[in-house]
This record gives sequence, structure tokens and C-alpha cells, in this order.
Amino acid sequence: MTANSYVFFGTEPRFVLIVAGIHESEQGGIEVAHWIRTKLAARTRPTRFGAVVIPDVFPERGLQARADEWKRGDTGNTWREVPRPGSPGVVLHPARHFPPPGEPLSALRKGLLIDRAGTELREDKRTLPQLPEIRYVIQFVERFQPIRIVSIHGTHPVTRDDVKGRKAQTGMSDDEIKNWDGVSAIKGVNFPGIFVDPRYQLGKDCPKFDLETCKFDPLLDPAFPVQSAGKDGKGTNRRFDSARTPDGRADDALALKAAQAVARLDPALVRGNHVSEAVPLVHYAKASTTPEAFSLGDWGPVDVPSSKGPGARPGTPVFTVEVDDNQQSWAFLDGVQVMSESGKPLPLPQTPEERAAKGAARNFLPSPGFIKKFSQKRSEQLQAYAQGIIDTILEVP
Repeated sequence: MTANSYVFFGTEPRFVLIVAGIHESEQGGIEVAHWIRTKLAARTRPTRFGAVVIPDVFPERGLQARADEWKRGDTGNTWREVPRPGSPGVVLHPARHFPPPGEPLSALRKGLLIDRAGTELREDKRTLPQLPEIRYVIQFVERFQPIRIVSIHGTHPVTRDDVKGRKAQTGMSDDEIKNWDGVSAIKGVNFPGIFVDPRYQLGKDCPKFDLETCKFDPLLDPAFPVQSAGKDGKGTNRRFDSARTPDGRADDALALKAAQAVARLDPALVRGNHVSEAVPLVHYAKASTTPEAFSLGDWGPVDVPSSKGPGARPGTPVFTVEVDDNQQSWAFLDGVQVMSESGKPLPLPQTPEERAAKGAARNFLPSPGFIKKFSQKRSEQLQAYAQGIIDTILEVP
């Protein structure tokens, strides 16, 4: 099953690529992408930049994940990774299926993941075939050469154990962890928000995989409280725009504008950005469990030179939207919008027979089960992310 894509033209010729569903456990992120496309379709005036929206990268798995969520109320981590065909119990990590930075898709000559030296990556001594759905996304990037990429995901609630696991990064004492209220965002721990992998240059001194230090300076970045504390321990030199290049710092500024736009609608949705503090935050603290391979945020921001052939392109920033929680509102059923922005049932798509008869469209009739599932509050939260992205990433020059 091929992922659907939706194209919207802007007043300027350049495009933004918006993708969701890289992890099918993150159904709330998929709904945000659907809200973006429906809101764009309803506009009387185009946005500045056009948009290509791929709401569900793994649509066949998405059908199964939504059935699971309907039954259980949550997908958990069941649908986060992708089972390796023919290998029960072995999974592939779709978020780490991109080429090395500076390389086109064609660099994966055998369809296998490689490192920056061109050596095939292995897990448990086995090579790693690239997932075709991720190849589809990469082909869009190479064909449309978007000026920005938005990748929409989701989060689980942060637990006290999560905070304990980040003690070395946050510098929190045991008492501070014990007294944490369970809600307030902590710098050095990843909470919901809008973050960016800014444009950067791949230098010879860059690490083999963990490329964050090449993207921005952790000695200045508030996402790394211990490293950026400075000699006085107060972090007086911290700055949210710690990217190492001028283009990257412009990307940092746009990420903050997007987070601020969402915060105006509901500040809790982007509490991980700390937008009300003197030094906000737009970079994600990398998880220690990340597989050694390359993400969209590693690959997208780096130029692919013309010497690399048809896949050559300028680097583009990747804005990652980490939605608060993973569940959807059920305003969409497998991508079909059935509830309006205000929570009212909508007309269903007409059949050819109904159109030929010029009959009135039938409204969606919510079943008792649906009424129990649908959440207007959740719908409004997910719409807030969508509107914030539209108002900034698709509009700000």
C-alpha cells in the first residue's frame, strides 16, 4: 500500500515537506498532519510556501495500529518499529533509515544502510535493508527539494524514572527529582514541543553517528544543562540559537516562532520549549538508546553536492514536532475527516451513484462507540499544532 500525498501550492514556488507516521504508534502526530492538509484545503488564500503532506508513511501498518488503539485506547510501543520480514522478534528502526549526511539516495547501491565511509551497517551481524516507505520519503525530498521539512511525532508522558535516567544530563539532585511535580518540563529531559535539526556542515571532526555537536554547541545550548553551565555553574552564556552556522541559527529562530505560535493556543503543548523562560530551548536532547544509523534530522540539513549526481540538493532544516501524548481525537477515521474543527459531524464522501442522482450528502452518524471515543479537547490540541505550523513554517520567509 503506497502512502498518500497531498500537494498545496503557495504564493511562492518553494515547498515545505510535511511527514507523519514514521512511527505508527504516534497516531496523534498523524492526525496533526491530516489537520494541516484539511486546513490548507479550506483556505481561501494560499500560504506563502507550498506544502507536500504525507500524513501516514506506513499506511498499511497504520490501519492495524488504529484498530489496536480503538480496542485498547493506546497503541503503546507495539507499532513504533517495523518487524523485519522473515525474522520473528527482530525489528527495523524506521527513523534511522536515511542515507549518510551529504549523500543521495543512490549511495545505498544495494538498498542497504551504510555509514559515512560507505560500509554496510549491521545489527546482530546482519545487514540492514532500507524500508521502501522511507525510500519514498527520500525520493520526495530529492524531487521537490523542499526548503523546510516538518516531521511530526509523539511522546509518552515523562515518568520519574525517566528523570532519574537523565540525572547526569540535568544535574538534578535526588531530592529535586523526588520533589518534581510530574508535569513541569525539565531542561535536559525531552518533553513535548517543536524542535529543529538546523542546517550544518559535516566536518572531518564530526563523530561517526552522534552528530549533535556538529549541529549546535552543547556548551551554549540549554538542552544540555550540565555541559552549558559554564565555569560559574550559572550558564550565563546559554542561548537557544546555539547552531554552529548562520543558516542554522535562522532555523533555530524559526523553530522558536513555531513553538511560540502553538504556546499562544495552549502553552502546555510545547512545554519542552520553555518559551516563557529567559532562555528557551529548540534542540532535542539525544536519547542514549538511539541506534547507530542516520535520521532525517541528520541527513536532511546537509548539502548534497552536485558531484553526487541527480540527488544533489541544498540542505534543509528538519523541524520535529513532538506532540503531547500519542493518542488521536478520532476526528478522522483512517484519514477521512468525519468531525469538523468544532466537533460537529461532517457529510460523508458521496458515492458515484449519489453524485449522479444529485442527492444530498449523508452526514456521518456517530455510533455510541464513536461518541465514547471522540474527544473534542484532544482535537483542539492537535489542531493547535497544525495551526502553529501553518502560521510560521509555511509563512515566515
